Amino acid sequence: MTTVITGGEAVADVAGAGAAAGAAVPSAAPATAAAPAAPATAAAPLTYRRSGLAWALLSGVFWGADGVILGVALAMTPFVGAAALVAPLAAAALHDGLATGWMVAFNAATGRLGRLSRSLASRQGLILCVAAVIGGPIAMSGYLFGIRYAGAAYALALSATYPAVGAVLSRVFLREQVSRRGWLGIAVTVTGAIIATYTPPDGDLPHFYLGIALAAVATLGWGVEGVLAIHAMKAVEPVVAGTLRMATSVAVYVVVVLPLVGGLPVLASALGSTSLWVVLGAAAAGAASYLTYYAANHLAGASRAMPLNSLYAVWAIVFSMVLTGLHPTPQLVSGVLVTFTGALLVVSGAPRSGDDFAEDEAIFPPAAR
Repeated sequence: MTTVITGGEAVADVAGAGAAAGAAVPSAAPATAAAPAAPATAAAPLTYRRSGLAWALLSGVFWGADGVILGVALAMTPFVGAAALVAPLAAAALHDGLATGWMVAFNAATGRLGRLSRSLASRQGLILCVAAVIGGPIAMSGYLFGIRYAGAAYALALSATYPAVGAVLSRVFLREQVSRRGWLGIAVTVTGAIIATYTPPDGDLPHFYLGIALAAVATLGWGVEGVLAIHAMKAVEPVVAGTLRMATSVAVYVVVVLPLVGGLPVLASALGSTSLWVVLGAAAAGAASYLTYYAANHLAGASRAMPLNSLYAVWAIVFSMVLTGLHPTPQLVSGVLVTFTGALLVVSGAPRSGDDFAEDEAIFPPAAR
């Protein structure tokens, strides 16, 4: 699987929606009418939690497709002739820019376009921008430089632990409840990802520990992004939140990151090349992944959504076999199977009672459900 761009992120990405109740009970209704509604209210969290798990699984499917398609684009002009670090950063900027276009179009089609500016001007909108910078350019740059200085084996293996980081942070800062089986599932998922991505490093690595530190920055960044996004989505719809995240990311790439690494000429060349259309396809999958990923985090919590999203490795193998003729190694298959087992434990370990995230929104507005 080509994970140079999607690597952790996986980081990636999920949606949100219109008003919660289509036909609310009038406020003037008699007090006695409230009693029959109690059973439905008590059953609601389970339904919403399960829908969040479904969105998390779907986000992994889209992210797996995104990575494979983007890997095809990286083998095309102008990326194939660019410097090792410049090419993926330029491709990431182009990818996020096109994904932003897809997401803005979706916001327009669902009547949310006016909410983007209002949300951006709010405190929660600013938190989303911070999450975008941490989980986008900072984490991705750390990931790429980690590969350069510590080698892909260690950088990939370390970045694969981001679901565990997200689970710990969500437990501390968001007070998410995770069962023992859920923690076991997270540990198994991370172990499987490490097995699938680890290969013995080659050559001399004089800046090895610097590379490990930078890869750790990426891992922490992807975990922090999810927690900050969940906090912000208490007031901002997941669809709007995902769009603001992607737009902020591309702005930082273009204004700060690419000028520092000399990547603007590569980005400009890509706009007029055939690879643009391939990246456009990857961006469509990436936009869908982020919309569903943010919705999953909102509905199910980071400790459940992140491990399920990490199943993108499974789908990446499937798409790679179809699109690139990949012949997976036994190590890769074994790691993916372990990851899948961990994800099943996460799902089965989700608590089935108590408070959960309210489904104030969904990806589609009430009229479209």
